[in-house]
Amino acid sequence: MPALLPALLLLCRLSIAFPGAEEPATPNELLAAGPPTFVVGTAGDEKANRAMAGQALFVRDLLFPGAPILADAEVLGAGGVPVWPARPVVYGGPHVNALLAALAADLPFRLEPHRLEIGGEVFAGDDVRLIALVPAGPGDGTRAGHPAFLLYGGTATPGIAEINAIPHGGDPFLVADAFGPLVAGRWERGEDGRPRARIGRRLPRIPWREDAAGRARRIHRPALLPPRPEDAEGDRHVLAHLAELAPKLSIEAPVELELHLYPDRRSKESLTGRGGDAHAIVEARVVHALAAEPAVLARLLAHEATHVLLYHAWGPAGSPLLGEGLAVWAAGGYGGIALDEWRERIERPVPTALALLGPEFRQLPEARAYPLAGLLVAALVETVGMEKLARHLYGAAPSTWEAACAGAGTTPTAVEDAFHRACSAR
Repeated sequence: MPALLPALLLLCRLSIAFPGAEEPATPNELLAAGPPTFVVGTAGDEKANRAMAGQALFVRDLLFPGAPILADAEVLGAGGVPVWPARPVVYGGPHVNALLAALAADLPFRLEPHRLEIGGEVFAGDDVRLIALVPAGPGDGTRAGHPAFLLYGGTATPGIAEINAIPHGGDPFLVADAFGPLVAGRWERGEDGRPRARIGRRLPRIPWREDAAGRARRIHRPALLPPRPEDAEGDRHVLAHLAELAPKLSIEAPVELELHLYPDRRSKESLTGRGGDAHAIVEARVVHALAAEPAVLARLLAHEATHVLLYHAWGPAGSPLLGEGLAVWAAGGYGGIALDEWRERIERPVPTALALLGPEFRQLPEARAYPLAGLLVAALVETVGMEKLARHLYGAAPSTWEAACAGAGTTPTAVEDAFHRACSAR
């Protein structure tokens, strides 16, 4: 859990009048208004609480360095009456966030384990997520009211794995599932002044066929496409390759992976809203990928499957550097090129690991950033071992890097030395 600095932050809070004429209408508007204050749930189990804190820390250090992070109990206060910070961004549904639980009866939706009800429709399952700019709720004699706030919540526990990666921001609220954005909507004020949800048109979903299965791994293709005999051998190759991931990452009980293969880029993008050759929906334990030659497909799936396995075993990565680095390392390389060969190709000078922990990683071309990340992980595995990497370094953000290195029995300087040795041509 990140340090929440309760005494200092209580002094720094800004009061908000609500509802007001300047109330934001979308997530983008709230975030454009100034640095947010992150409010993380602490009402779940230890793993869920750690995941919510890690997600907020990840986004804060990457996009809003220095923005406050508060626990739900801090906002509620000793008397249970919320003292709201400026521009709140709340992580977790009412089942894992005490602040949301206190507001549940007054929210314009019902979010609970396995079920979301909004705008007269019900979305069932553990893969449903809600991203919403919740309008201000007016107080009265029995209700304290609340300002507009941005919510990242889901029906799973905690339901927010990599939720910021879902394309969103321009609509007042968005519901997503295992395939990505499912339906957007807007708010309307009723006669009583309270917001009500109006749902838009759902994006298409199609039936799928299971073509192959291994231990904790299943391959699906669109049911509309006839089975092809030549796919069977390729599926066996892919499943065998993926079976090596968990042992390589020292994960003893991996979650089950669902792999969805698309015949072409257009179908993948139309059904998931995402381009690219492959991507993972971590919370749903699903990987979406373009069908390809088995060896290429195995590498693509291994990279994305690593993100899923790590999150459910270790929690969220503290930075894109370590998250992508482990995926590159576990897959054996990037872009079909092994890490040993990338050592020869890396452009000099090599940035520091500390710089790559922050925004610089996303500012570099992927073909430079990802191999560098993989080489850093290779250096860390060699110098501190997988157990210490998992326990101390994987969840570290720039603001916690020095302490994380100390916990792993090393120093930032020693890590830099090992990293630059790993990047040196042999």
